[in-house]
Amino acid sequence: MARKRKLDPETARLWDRLSERHPEYPASRKAAIVSAYRGYREEFGSCLVSDLALRRYLKRLFREKGANQGYAVAMHLRDALRSLWGDDAGATVTRHARDIQPQAEVTLKSEWDAVRGAVAHLPAAWRAPFDDFVTRCETDPPDDALSPFTLQGMAEALSSWARFQRDDTSRPLTGAELNDYAAHLAESGVWVSAVRSAVTKIYMCYTHIITPGFRSGACQAVLRDLKGRAETAGPCRKTPAQIVPASLLYRTGQEMMAEAQSGSSHDMRAATLYRNGLLLTVAAALPLRRRALASLDLATSFRLEERPVIRIDISGHYLKLRYAEKNYRRYQAQLTSPVVWDAVQVWRQRFRPIFDGGTALWPSVRARGEALVADVLGQVFGETTAERIGVRVPIHRIRDCAATECIEELEHGASWAQHLLNHRSAQTATQFYDHSTGVAVSREFGQIVAARRSDPVDLIL
Repeated sequence: MARKRKLDPETARLWDRLSERHPEYPASRKAAIVSAYRGYREEFGSCLVSDLALRRYLKRLFREKGANQGYAVAMHLRDALRSLWGDDAGATVTRHARDIQPQAEVTLKSEWDAVRGAVAHLPAAWRAPFDDFVTRCETDPPDDALSPFTLQGMAEALSSWARFQRDDTSRPLTGAELNDYAAHLAESGVWVSAVRSAVTKIYMCYTHIITPGFRSGACQAVLRDLKGRAETAGPCRKTPAQIVPASLLYRTGQEMMAEAQSGSSHDMRAATLYRNGLLLTVAAALPLRRRALASLDLATSFRLEERPVIRIDISGHYLKLRYAEKNYRRYQAQLTSPVVWDAVQVWRQRFRPIFDGGTALWPSVRARGEALVADVLGQVFGETTAERIGVRVPIHRIRDCAATECIEELEHGASWAQHLLNHRSAQTATQFYDHSTGVAVSREFGQIVAARRSDPVDLIL
């Protein structure tokens, strides 16, 4: 018999319940759980105490046993309370232990910090005027103020231009040099539309920052030529393997959430699995850019109303708009989906509190009390798709995936795609986001697409 010594009736009941529900637990783990519960019982008896009393007890546990040992005992106590009083009791212990455990401070960078980080790589002669312009845009925006995203792109493009010029900042910008740089980028395999974008940003750096008021007819002629060539070449075609059915991502997310709920332990690992699954499902149902997805908050921009309605209201600050429009334009929509509504309700009640007491839809594991920033959210999305479906799908590709499946699967699909992606015309969706051949001939997903066509359309619209 695994149980070596005699247990009192209360701890014997806990042991038997652990053996019944978790037969995979070794005797040593069950003994540690029982030991943690004995310490709790000596303090409170056989009852579930208030949040405040439990938090004080855990704080003393950490103080007496140290951070690592205290956390280990707290996790064993979590398993005991969850077995006796349910998942919510276990989640409460996890939340308090995570709040109490000392963590290294993580400083999150703002958008303006990211701009200044890019400016730091510029030659010294250009760094000071660029920093001055960034400070003006941040604190006292001039008429020609630019967004942090645009300024960061300009600084990065100017850094590449400086390397091409061998850091010679004294030479004036000419049309011939700009044309030579465009040819250099094209020879390096950069698509013509990306070449045009990079060269345009360099010209903007000169006209706005390096030599304000600078104009060059020759440079403008180069930009006009690149614009015509970009329109003729069309948009750069994305990697076909990355264009997978949005419904596949939608269902994969559901499977991950079901896995998290059915697991033996509703701990941080299960909560993170549920969060990542919810991310796939929500992104497929609401194919926004990553900055907009990262901004979602259960209290403001992603609110559950009467089932199955979810109200979406995103500030223009997180949208791809002209900088002057960000203060008054918003993205407002109504998502009607019982599946997504129920998934978010479970997330809010059972798994979200394990992270912290906040309302951000995508909480961070490392930075307690903070949401995942856009870049990290994109990284999580890519790693999750690589692990779960065998292809790393960048988070921005979800828009391509949703538009392509709409156009392939639905009657008048281009019109559906236009509204789904919030475009002003259907032509934008078909020109830049329709990759029908990408889905139709994807090697790994041919059979899935065929099965998808025989099923009712359970998307997301």
